[in-house]
This record gives sequence, C-alpha cells and structure tokens, in this order.
Amino acid sequence: MENQKRGNRDMKFNRRQMLLGGMGVGMIATLAKDYQTQQQQKQLKALAQQQMPKDKQSLLEAAFQADADKIFEGQKIVDSLNLTPPNIPYDRELSKLLIHCSKIATQQYLTGKTIPEYDGSIKTLPSYQPKLDRYTQIASFKGKEAQVSEKVAVNLPHDNSGNFTDPLQEQLNTTENQVGQAIQEIVTLSKEIPVYLGFVLTSPDNNIIVFRGTQTRVEWLNNFTALQKDYTDPNTDQYFGRIHEGFIKNYLRIVNPLPKTIAEQLDPTIPCYITGHSLGASLATLAALDIALQVPQLKPQIQLYTYASPRVGDPTFAKLHSRHIPNSYRVVNLADIIAFMPPTQSIGIYVDVGQQWSFLSHQNDFMPNHVVDTYKTAIEEEVETNRLRQYPISALS
Repeated sequence: MENQKRGNRDMKFNRRQMLLGGMGVGMIATLAKDYQTQQQQKQLKALAQQQMPKDKQSLLEAAFQADADKIFEGQKIVDSLNLTPPNIPYDRELSKLLIHCSKIATQQYLTGKTIPEYDGSIKTLPSYQPKLDRYTQIASFKGKEAQVSEKVAVNLPHDNSGNFTDPLQEQLNTTENQVGQAIQEIVTLSKEIPVYLGFVLTSPDNNIIVFRGTQTRVEWLNNFTALQKDYTDPNTDQYFGRIHEGFIKNYLRIVNPLPKTIAEQLDPTIPCYITGHSLGASLATLAALDIALQVPQLKPQIQLYTYASPRVGDPTFAKLHSRHIPNSYRVVNLADIIAFMPPTQSIGIYVDVGQQWSFLSHQNDFMPNHVVDTYKTAIEEEVETNRLRQYPISALS
C-alpha cells in the first residue's frame, strides 16, 4: 500500500514536471520568437534609415514639388491630345435652337411619366414654339428606366440547428437568435418602366436628334460612377478606348427606335445635328459616334452640340471621336461642376470631347449652375465664347 501511494506521488510529480517543463519550453519559444521579431524590426529600421536621405528638408521639398506637379498633370494630358478641330464654325443661331430642343426633351420625359396616354408629341408641350413648325417629328426615343415601386420588410433567416457542448457558445447562439427575431431587412423591389429619352426632327434644311438630360436618382448615380469599360466598333471590333460605364448603360437603355435605325431614314445630303444637355449630352456623344460608325453615308453631315456635358471617355476615345466627329462643340458653364466630372485623373483618365465654348453664370448653388435654363439664357444672350479667359483671381499659371 505504501509503495502504491509513493508511486502515485511520483506520477503526479512527474506530470507536474512535464507541465512546468512544457510551459517553460513554450515561454522560451515565445521569448525566442519575440527576440527574433525585435531583431528583424531593428534590421528593417536600419535598412530604412540607410535608404532615407540624410537631408530631410530635401525630401520634404520633393514631396511639395510632387504635390504641385499633380495640379497640372490633367492639363498636360489635355494639351497632348491634339484633337481634330472643327471644319465648320460654331453656329450661334443653331445653338439657340438646339438648347431650346434640350429643354423640350426634358418636358417630354416629365409629361410621359405623368400622363400615361401621352404620345410623345412635342407640339403639346409648354416650351414648343412656332419656329419649330417647319420641322416634322418622325420619332420619339423610348427606353427603360428603373423605378422604385415598394419596400418590403423581410425577416432575416437564422440557423438554429447544431448541438453545442460549449455552454458559452450555446449562450451566445441563444442570444443571437433572440436579437435576430427582432431584426428585419428592408428589401427594395423595383421595376423598369418605359420613358421618353428624346426625339427626332426633320426638315428640308436639316435633321435634329435630341436626348434629354438627367432626371432620376439612378441616372445621377450613373453620372458619378466613374468606372470605365472598353468600347469597340460593333462592325469592325476596332478598339475605341475606354468610356464611362454609367453612360453606356444609359445609352443602351434606348430600345425603340435605336439611334442607328432612325439615322438610316434621314436624308444624308443635309446636316444632321445631334444634341443634348447633361446626361443627354453624354448620350448625344455616344450616339454621334455610334451613328457615324454604323451609318457611314450620314457621317459627313453629323455635327454634335453638347451642353453641360460630363466627360465620357479616355484620351484614346477622345482622339478617335474627334477624327470621326470633328464638328463637335461643347458648351459649358464654368461654374457648373458636372461639366468637369469625372476628374481627369480618377478611376481611369477622362478628357473632354469637342471644341469648348464657355460662359460664367454663378447662381451660388450646385443645381442652378447646371440646369438647362441657365444654359438657355446664356446662349440666347450670346455670351458663350471659345476664347481663353483671364481672370484677376487666377493665381496658377
């Protein structure tokens, strides 16, 4: 019996020795690892100090200079483009007519959303004027617009299965289930409804294709979504650079008639003016190139007039666009931030398309600087110009 007790004591002692020994080995391993980490950190710090210039002032000055250079990088990109200039002068009287049509396109859209039986005729709209009587409206573009219809509360599913032998885990799971029963997820259901996106006019003298401006929250989000995607000629697969993903999504919403289909019906011996304001300007930019590529007999007659247009694509797109559509004019309010979005250097590189004609009308707020009526007033007063402006507060050169 005494020997058995002694054996049990020895076994416990040996077990304790093993435990303490294991803890000791673990502590030694941890300390060794910490020491190794500290040594590595010291080596990295020493290496960094070797690489760092001893003259910290020169390093700081270099950082300041890099910051200053970034200010002008966008302008350097624009200056290097060498876009094909127009061979037809900007027409002020025509521009007055086209910006007026852009306003009518907005009224067409709003009327169509409000009055289901509206047929798209611009003659019934408040801004229609007798000067348009010489034109015949041969089409109204229709597309699909995402519209929120309702919001539905849905209970979140919770997994109650599984056996938990750990009391703490079991308690946590119970608490989670109790909280989850009080949580609901709001699911937004949406549908696409047909809306008017513009119209087409013809006359013995010229044709006019008009696209409406931004109206919905989805379109505004697309305006600021600066991701780019490749653009290729649908006939030849020629690469045309990268363009704004949100704008091409909106352009592809045009389903009836397609711009190509209606362009094939137009007289190729008279000018074809393509125009739009805001989002409509980006649609007009894409439509002009699309029509030039797919309806080559009409290409020499295309003239593009855009108002408050955001930037659509990268330098490759701008160069090729100017070759195919040289008679392109971009009218901007210098106080309108939308006309300078996306930034030249953002997620990709963005540059303007067309010869710039500008004016300055600051209404002390974002939307008044951008709306079609601000542009319409300036153009009717003929204040837009393509000459460089020198302002007394311009400090950068």
